[in-house]
Amino acid sequence: MRFTDRTLPRGVLLFWSLWLSIVTLTNVLDGLKNLRLLPTGWAFASGNYAFMASVTAKYHTPAAATALLFVGVVLWELLASALFWRAFAAYRAGRAGEADAARTAFTVSLALWAAFALADEIFFAFDAEATHFRLFIATIASLLAICVLAPAEEDGATEVGRP
Repeated sequence: MRFTDRTLPRGVLLFWSLWLSIVTLTNVLDGLKNLRLLPTGWAFASGNYAFMASVTAKYHTPAAATALLFVGVVLWELLASALFWRAFAAYRAGRAGEADAARTAFTVSLALWAAFALADEIFFAFDAEATHFRLFIATIASLLAICVLAPAEEDGATEVGRP
C-alpha cells in the first residue's frame, strides 16, 4: 500500500463522513421510534429526542417546538455529512476545489457544534456541553490537520517522507 500526502486528509474526511452519517441515521431512527413508526424496543436509535425533550422541558417548551428543533438538528447533520462525503470524493479524485469542499464541510460541522454548545448553555445542559465542546475541538483539529497536511502540489503524488 502506498501512502501519499493525500492519505491522511482522505482518512480524516472519510472518518467524519462515516461518523456523521451514523449519527444522522441513529437520530432519524430515534425520530421514527418517537413517532411510533418503529417498535419501542428498537435498539439502534440515539435516544437524543428524549434527551432533548428533557432538556427543553426546563422552560416548558411545547412538544411541537422540541420536535421542530430535533428535525432541524437532523437536517443540519444530514447536510454536514453530505458535505463531508462530497469533500472526501473530491480529495479521492484529486478534483479542483477539494480544499474548498473540505473547508465548507468543516465550517457547517463547526457551526453545528457551536450551536449545540450555545443551546447547552441556555438550557443548562452542562454535561452535554462538554461533549459538544470536545466535538468542536476535534473538528477544528481535523481541519487544521488537513490544512497542514494538504498536498503542496496539485497532483499529490509525493510520497510521505520523500522529497
